[in-house]
Amino acid sequence: MNNALCGLLTILFALISLQLMASDTLRMSLQEMETRFVEENLLLMAERLDLDILGQEIRKAGLWENPDFEIEHQIINRDGKGPIGFTGRDNTAFEIEQLIYTAGKRGHRIQIRELEKLQAEQRLDMLIRQFKRTIREEFITLAFLNRIEGLYQEQIEALEQILAAFEDQAEQGNIPRLEVIRIRSLLLEVEQEYGDVLKDQIDSRQTLRVLLQLEDEVPHPEMPDELGDALELPEELAVGELYETALNRRSDLQSARTATVAAERSLMLEKANQWPDVGVGLVYDRLDGLVNNYFGITFSMELPVWNRNRENMQIAQYQITQRELLVNQKQQELLHEIQASLERFDRATRLLERVDMTFEEEFGTIIDALMVQYQQGDIRLIEFIDFYESFRGGIVRNYGIWEDYFKAAEELNFAVGEDILQFNF
Repeated sequence: MNNALCGLLTILFALISLQLMASDTLRMSLQEMETRFVEENLLLMAERLDLDILGQEIRKAGLWENPDFEIEHQIINRDGKGPIGFTGRDNTAFEIEQLIYTAGKRGHRIQIRELEKLQAEQRLDMLIRQFKRTIREEFITLAFLNRIEGLYQEQIEALEQILAAFEDQAEQGNIPRLEVIRIRSLLLEVEQEYGDVLKDQIDSRQTLRVLLQLEDEVPHPEMPDELGDALELPEELAVGELYETALNRRSDLQSARTATVAAERSLMLEKANQWPDVGVGLVYDRLDGLVNNYFGITFSMELPVWNRNRENMQIAQYQITQRELLVNQKQQELLHEIQASLERFDRATRLLERVDMTFEEEFGTIIDALMVQYQQGDIRLIEFIDFYESFRGGIVRNYGIWEDYFKAAEELNFAVGEDILQFNF
């Protein structure tokens, strides 16, 4: 990529960034973002309607079946008159029957619907947890991108001043033109990196705007100046305790357990289906019964001769075994996930202990000192550029270490299913 194109891309991303910032900047803490997400996200609203739908399914499962009613009227009577008459010689008969479930089938169906609703609640909780993780990671990413953006702006301003000074010295013949070209190349390199930062900012902002259902506002995450106060740690992080917490808090594991209970309830229903339901009814026949105005009581049931529901019971038993295996598999995966997340957080913590953020505040002073040494001939230009890039790269790496530290903390929270590491921003 040539220098002109690099500069053009930087200007383009800067213009897009300025256009976004021209909209209302929405300064929000992490807690405010999460609250807005839970209240405003359209996908969550749609998922909550599933709970209302399943609530009606539970109510429907508790209702009695509607009775069957049948009426029969004679078209041509015994006197050969017709087609339809309502005389004393015309016969009318009717029958009404109510289906009655036996062996507690109605209660089993209600329990199955309630378990389906519980699973929907657990899936919704899992969905919220996944979205919150995305929000937190984007919050952290954008917060550090904003800091890095300010750093690059300071560097570009400083390099522009240095370049102007070098060009003036080159015109006076005090320094070779090659050194001006090297400084200009360094400036373009920094501007290119600055353009990448602006692009990442735009992507991260867009993700948050979609999740938070923002139209014109631009989310601007706020973190404390003292990053060491941004995370509240417990006294001890032990794998065993974290695993026990996860067994009770992870909604995906709870959903797998609920599926097992639902399979057990389905087996109970299939066993109950061995027993035929009973229909109880009343019949009336005006003229063709044993006596005129005949009333009778009817009982009906299916005879379980050929199909005794054994296959469905076996299928339900297989489903229970299948669900139990999935729960065991999920528990093993959960343990490995917690171990890996804790190891990542421990590595990030150890690496963070080596970070020194104090020299970030001294950036301008150190660059000025390097310039003085260069002008006095104590260091060469290549050494000046090397010191400059090393110093600048160190600050960016430090931000990356902090960012990875906070994301590792969120990964551990996600693995456990509870905020054991509290964010204070």
